[in-house]
Parts: sequence; structure tokens; C-alpha cells
Amino acid sequence: MTIYALLDPAFPAPHPLPDTLPDQWQALNARQLATALTQAKAGSVYVHFYGSAFPRAAWPALKQFLAQAGNLVSLGRTPFGRPVDEHGQTTAQAALFRELDIHEIQHVDCGAATQLKSSALHPWLDGQLACLSAQAATDGFVLMPTKDKDQPLDSGSAGPMDARIVPLASALNAQGHAIACPVVMIERLRGAMAGSRQMFVNVEPTAAFWQNGGMAMLDTLTRYAAHGVTEWWLKPDFACYEPGEVATLTLQGEALGATRGQRWTARITTMYGLEAHDERELQLDTLQDSSITKRFTLPYPIRAGRYAISATLTSDAGEVIKLEQGFWGRDAELLARGTRLKAGRDYFERDGQVMPVVGMTYMASDVHRKFLQLPNVAVWDADMATLAGMGVNYLRTGIWSAWRQLMFVDGHASEALLRAIDAFILTCVSHDLECCFTFFAFTPEAWEGSNPYLDPRSRAAQKRFIRSVVARHTDTKRVHWDLINEPSLFDPERIFVGPRTLHDKHENQAFRDWLRARNPDIAHWQAAWDISPAKLPDFSAIRPPQPEKIGFNTTEIAPKQHGLWLDYALFTQSAHRDWASDLAASIRELVPDVLVCVGQDEALGQQRPHAFFYADAVDYTTVHSWWLNDALGWDSLFSKTPHKPNLVQETGIMHVERPNGRSRRSEAELMQLLERKYAYSYAYGNAGAVHWIWNINYHMDNINESHIGACRADGSQKPEAEITAAFGEFFGKVGVLLQNRDLPKAAVVYPFTNDYSNRRTTLDATQALVRQFGFELGVNLQAVSDHDLSSLMSAPPQLLLLPCPFNLDDGCWAQITALLDAHPVTLLLTGPATLDRYFNATARAPFDQASIRNLSREEPCEIAGKTLRATFAGEAIARIETGVAASGDSAQLQRIPFGQGRRGQILWHPLPLELNANPATLNALYRAALHAANVDGDFVWQGEAPAGVFLHAQHFAGHTLWIAISESSRDQLLQFSDPCSGRHYQTQLAAGRAQLWLTDSKGAVVASLRNHAVEVVR
Repeated sequence: MTIYALLDPAFPAPHPLPDTLPDQWQALNARQLATALTQAKAGSVYVHFYGSAFPRAAWPALKQFLAQAGNLVSLGRTPFGRPVDEHGQTTAQAALFRELDIHEIQHVDCGAATQLKSSALHPWLDGQLACLSAQAATDGFVLMPTKDKDQPLDSGSAGPMDARIVPLASALNAQGHAIACPVVMIERLRGAMAGSRQMFVNVEPTAAFWQNGGMAMLDTLTRYAAHGVTEWWLKPDFACYEPGEVATLTLQGEALGATRGQRWTARITTMYGLEAHDERELQLDTLQDSSITKRFTLPYPIRAGRYAISATLTSDAGEVIKLEQGFWGRDAELLARGTRLKAGRDYFERDGQVMPVVGMTYMASDVHRKFLQLPNVAVWDADMATLAGMGVNYLRTGIWSAWRQLMFVDGHASEALLRAIDAFILTCVSHDLECCFTFFAFTPEAWEGSNPYLDPRSRAAQKRFIRSVVARHTDTKRVHWDLINEPSLFDPERIFVGPRTLHDKHENQAFRDWLRARNPDIAHWQAAWDISPAKLPDFSAIRPPQPEKIGFNTTEIAPKQHGLWLDYALFTQSAHRDWASDLAASIRELVPDVLVCVGQDEALGQQRPHAFFYADAVDYTTVHSWWLNDALGWDSLFSKTPHKPNLVQETGIMHVERPNGRSRRSEAELMQLLERKYAYSYAYGNAGAVHWIWNINYHMDNINESHIGACRADGSQKPEAEITAAFGEFFGKVGVLLQNRDLPKAAVVYPFTNDYSNRRTTLDATQALVRQFGFELGVNLQAVSDHDLSSLMSAPPQLLLLPCPFNLDDGCWAQITALLDAHPVTLLLTGPATLDRYFNATARAPFDQASIRNLSREEPCEIAGKTLRATFAGEAIARIETGVAASGDSAQLQRIPFGQGRRGQILWHPLPLELNANPATLNALYRAALHAANVDGDFVWQGEAPAGVFLHAQHFAGHTLWIAISESSRDQLLQFSDPCSGRHYQTQLAAGRAQLWLTDSKGAVVASLRNHAVEVVR
């Protein structure tokens, strides 16, 4: 074994270098490096002092060296990020470190650190950290060593655990949380570099580094690197035992790659509370056999409660590694403690108290999605203790892949995996965390069925799968069930793209039955879809459409179908609702009062299952706010149904890249965007936010999962983690005060009939509406579906908005006219009023003699006596129409008295103004409608409204929750008054940030996020 180090006065160094090397090290210049690495013997170490700088010509030799289980110690920021050519020229690039499976290197600010601490599990640097500064900036590695899926057909599949990253020194903040790891080790477990240890000291060394023992620390790291990788696991047979059983455990180790074997002594202690349940010592020798396993059985019967196991492994070479494990003795009393979570109209409730959710998605910080196959109660317990301390009250987990591992044979679930689930739930309960357990993801497992939603065989197997888990927790009070994460129908190979048919016999028949139930006359469907009797002679000729056969575009090469798509999309909504209702009923047969949900994403933009169609089948609804960062308020508004809570059940930031492939956002920018997403999660009566996810997952072949999470790959907390803690603290103070929310005076109808058609404009129209009301007008909203306005009959709004419905469903219009007959409601309708659900002209009262015509790019628009400009850009003149009043006019805002006693009124502007390119024109329309409906804003700006600020007030019995969100690049002073209390306020809102505060009935500030100053001026 040889230790090589590049130390060349002629090679450009980005920081001070050592004057001398330890005697046993071999110094090389840049020209010698490639040859030396190529000829190096197994187990050798290369020490790299130059951080980002590396001789470009020597890179293939270093790669080969590592592939042969050579070891690495690197000093400096952004290792290998600026290769140097033979002329001394450097270029910043990611290509080299990406070949080490480091996808990105993020700058980490350590300004909040108060101390450095060596690793408890790898205590190799104890007493050697004086050369480092806790506050010195460092790097965070985004690892992506996994390049395959272990379940190739599953979208949520994990992959092989080819590497792991271990913190060797951490920078801790005042709360004792690691916020950076300036010294890390990557151990290569499988794949091309198996057996290689790679140490990184990610700091820029100064003269003080060398003066305070820097070389001694590097020498220590080099000695440990030379040992290579021995992979250790300590595993109980089960993560949960029944009281009275005995526990058997396995300690296994393997010297990997070219690693030299060692003799090891393992000292293992099993604790039950403060009591040492068992102590033993084992001898293991990887010299004779590189892979070794020892099994042992604990000598006493298991009691109810949590057991903690610690193992200290010491080799004859002086290496010390510590392992932590645990398991549970099933504690029925603990599981039954407390009361179940309940769902009110807007919020969850526990013991009669409102509980706004501050949540986290969690699987495990060590093995991620394999946490049920490789359970570690000690890891779970430590992480959950941290989360509970941050104010987290809801933990989401579940199975995203490999469902057949839990139930390979239909009806016969794996006891080991069931017990792992039991142990996970027990750990949650021990920290008073509500556990939401998810059963399926994207499409449910079909077992031997042909359709995952409609085949009775598949559905029966799914029920057996679910009940195998639920039946063990009929008395557990802090768990409820999520049927499926982000469902798509029906084809498992085409998810996230809208309804996609499988064309199996079950789907074909179900679609025909659904149509026949709505109208048994085939002639109706021939006329509706414009299909001749020869092509559609009877219902047996109907087949679900493929999207390529539908005319989504204004110009098609071949004739295509049109109206059929609307009915198929609505059928899929019904099919999903029936599936969810059936599986939820199966759960409720076992536990009648337990909550059941479906964890859906931003399906509203994709014609996929949406809460407004299945809300009656579940206890609360959800949205996962991922992609639509310009429409986060829209996400929240149109997921909140009238009678049940809506939870932003996943929120986080997808990885986005610059054109050169590098990360676009810094960690500070990620934190700011997450804060805005959290804030929107409490707007419009929403019940809270759940961050995806605690630890980033580098054991997936997925760049997004390697970037997303509150904690980096090395386990240190990103700035994002502080968002959860801040919201946890705030709602921990004020949550119980959010009682009896006042319903907004303005409601908006979401035109699903248009959104599910082949000429969709609803997304653009409704997003323009929400931005005006949220950012310009300061008026709160509630939402309903065009398929069900019944909630408005008992609590009618003063203003009802129907933005650009175009193909308006007769059933929707009948509900609206009934509402206007019964209540003094003002309806604002924009765009054509005389198209039926298939875009055909129809007579519709009270728009007698109204018609449609093609739009011009520029249309005059008259509102409140002013002539304004409406501009319809892009493809608008080819895709959409304008209404025309009986007079032939399209420019005027029409007022039509309506209802009994003419108490209600319809304001109709024939132009589809939400789709016009001039926000000022739309603003004028909405101001006119608000005035006509006698609806005032929730606050009054002092002076001009600040650009890019969402200010939102939600009124409760005795309190008001204020949410301020900046989507601006400038800090702004907010000055406004509250008409309800008569108070005037001012507060500073930083660029891109969010603030929340609560006031009482007199306008006094009760609490604010992070105790931010909100001044009551008068």
C-alpha cells in the first residue's frame, strides 16, 4: 500500500499547500501522477491537496485507480470542479466530479454554526478538529450513485445502494442540529468502485489550517482510507416482536473490493429503557472469509416497549465503527393511547382542538425507500425526535414500490414487513406524531388482474393487501390511511399524462355502462360526438379513445374525434371515485372512524383524478404543489372542497437546471421558495403543509430525488429545514385559535367541463383570476365545481364568478339559475354563453338571440364607462371565440336582472377577458363586479398596492390570520388597514419571503412567524 500526493510547485494551487509531507507519503508532480496511479497497487491512497484543480490529462488514470478500489483523500472546495490542461488553463465544469457520482456541489453557508463535532458512529476525528472553523463555508454533495431500478416497472422504484455517505465532522447550530458536514466519507459498496473509500475535507485551507494540525488530520483520514470498506449491518429478524417472544439478531460484515480483511471485536449492548437487557462480545474475522455472519438470540422474553441496540466494532488495525439499531416489543397500550384525528370542515381536530398540519414525509435517512425491508428503529427514533422537536405533527410514509414483496402471493402478506410497519407506527406514536400510511403509488398493484382499477380480481387483492396492515391497527389512535399517491388511470406505463386507456374488457364494459346510465339511447351519443350510425351502431361499438385519435389541435392532418374525450375523461373520474370508495369502505369495515384519503398531486392541470370528484369517498383531500410555482394560490384554492379539509400533502422544490446542466437554484433560493409554498398551504382555508421529504434519496435513479429534501445526503439540515421549524413553532402557538372560519363572500366555479374537453382554456382563465384577486384586489375566494354547486345554496356568496366556461354544461347552468332564483347573488360570466358541453350552439336563457363569433387580436372592451383594450395573442384567434349579445355587441359589460324579485343579477361580458393579455382590463372587470355585488376587499392598502405581493386575510371567530407572500425581487414595506378592526399596520416583507401573523378581534398582534415585527400604527 502506497500513499501518493500531488505536490507540484508548478501546478496552480487555489489555496495554501503544506510545506512537507509525512515520511511514508510519495510526492508527485503533475506529469508523474497518471503513471503512478496506473501502476498503484490495490489499497493505495491518493491524497489531493488542490481541491477544485486537477490535471485534466490524469483524470482517466484516477478513475481507473478508484475503479480498482483505490482510495482517495481530497482537500478543498468543489473537488475536481476546475480541471487544468497542459497549458495551465482551468475551466469550471461538473463532468469530473459527476463521474464520482456527485451530481452537483452546493455552497453551504455555516454562519449559524456554533461548534464542530466529530461523528459518533465513526469517531476517527475526535480531538482533531482544531484546524477547522465551524463558521467556514463548505460544500454539500448531491449524490447520485444509483443508476438502475430494482423494480423496473415501478415509477417509484428505488435502486441498488451502491454507495453511502458518512459525516466525519459536522457543524452544529445553537439547537444542536448539524447544518453542514465539512468532512465526509463516501464508501463504495457495489458497482465499479466497490471497496473504495473516498474522504473529502470540503474547506478552503488557510495558513491556520496547517498551523493547527491540518496535516495530522489528513494523515488520520489517509490511514482510515487505506483500510478500504468493510460493510457492516446489525439486523433484528423482526422490527417488532410480540411480548413473550425472543429476539434473534444478525451481525454481518463484508470486506469489499480489494479491501484487506481485518480481525474485529464486536461489543453489543441491548437496552430496554435504562436497563441493560443483554451484553455480549463477538469475534469476527474477514481475513479468512471476506464475508462473515454471526447470529445471536437475546436470552430474555421481549416486553412491550422499545429496545435500543448499540454495537462497537474495533479492528486489529485500530478502526472503530459504531452501529445503532433497535426493535419494538409490541405495545398495545401505547398504540391505543389518545384519540383519533378527526376532519372538520377546514382543519383537522384532535381532542376537540384545531390542529393545523405542519408535516413531513419520511421513510428513513439510512436506506430510504427500503426502510421496511431493512428497518432500523434507532434511526427512525432519532429522526422522529428531531421532527417532533421542530413542531411537526403529521408524518407521511408508505410503500411507493415493490408491493409484491409485502404480498407476493395474493392474500398472504409477509410477516416481517407487516412487523416493520408496526414498528414504524409505534415509533411515530411514541413521539405523538400522526402517521399517514400510503398503500399504493401512481397506479395500484394489479396482482394477476388485467386492470388495476376495474378488474374485480385486482381490487379484491388490493383489499386483502390493505386489510393485512389495517387489521393490526384497529385500536391504534395515531395512524390513518392514504389509499394511493398521485393516481393516474388506467395504464401503469403512461402515468402523469391524463387518462390513458388499457382497452381491456373491464374498462370497455365499464365505460359503456357509465354512458348507458347517463343516456341509454345510442342516438344521443351519435349526435353528441358527431359519429354516424354506421360507425356507432350500438353501445358495443364504443371503445375508450386513445389521445392520438382526438383533435386537441386546431389543425390536424387526419379527421379525429372530439366530444368523446370529454365523456371519457369524466368516466375516469367516476371510475377512480368508485375505486377509492370501495377500498375506503373496506378499511372502515375494520375501523369505522379512521381517516382515509387519496394523496393527489397537481392533477387539475392534467385531466387526472381530482378532489372535486372523489371528495365524498374520502375524509379529506390533498394537493401536492410541485411544478406550478407561478400558481401556488391556485393550487390551494381549487383543491379545497366546501365540506372537507384540504392538505398540501407534499410540497417541495423540483430540481431545475441551467442550459449548461448546472443547478439553477442555490440552497438559499430553495429555502425561500419552500417558505412561499408553505405559506400558500394555509391560504383559502387549507389545512397545512407537508414537506417532501426529510432526507434526500440518493438510492434512486432519479435526479429530482437526489436533490429534494430537508436534509442533504450527508444528513445535515439544509436551510429548508428551518421553514418546517418556524411554521411548527408558529402554529403550535396559534393553531387552536383558528376556529369557525368565515366563508369568503366571493366564490368561483371551476369549469371542469371545459378543462376535460379537447379545447381546454380553464387553466389559463382561472389562474389569471386567482392572481388578480390575490395580488391586486385583496379579496378572498372559495371554489366549487361546475358539477356540484349545492354547497352554495345553504351559504350563498355575494359574488359568483364563472370564468370563460365556453362549453357550458346545462346541469351547471341549471344549478346557477336555481341559486340566483333563491338568493340575491351576482354572477359574473365571461365569454360565450350559448355553447353546450360539446361546443355546439344552443339556446340558453336569458341570453336570447346571443351568438358567437371569431375573435380579433384586438377587441374594444367597455367597462364602467371606459373603453379599454383586450388583446388576444398567440393562438387565441384560432382556438377561442367571443360571445355576441343580441344587439350584435361584444364590447359592453351586460347587466341582466335575474331571479325572483330580480334580487340577483348576471353580469355578462361576451369577451373571454381572463384569456386576454392586458391585466388592467381584467382588473377593471373584477372591480366592477365587486362593486355591483357590494363586496369589499379584506384590507386597504395605504397608497399603491406593492407589486408582486400576495396579502391574504382569513377571518375566524375572534381572530384573523394574515398571510403575506412576496413574489418580488425587492424588499417592500407593507402598509395597510384592516376594515374589521379599524387598525393600521406596517411590516417589512423581504424579497421572495413570506410572513404570517395572527391578530385578535381588536386588531392586536397575537403572534407572528419567527416573531417578525408587525407594527400596529394606530
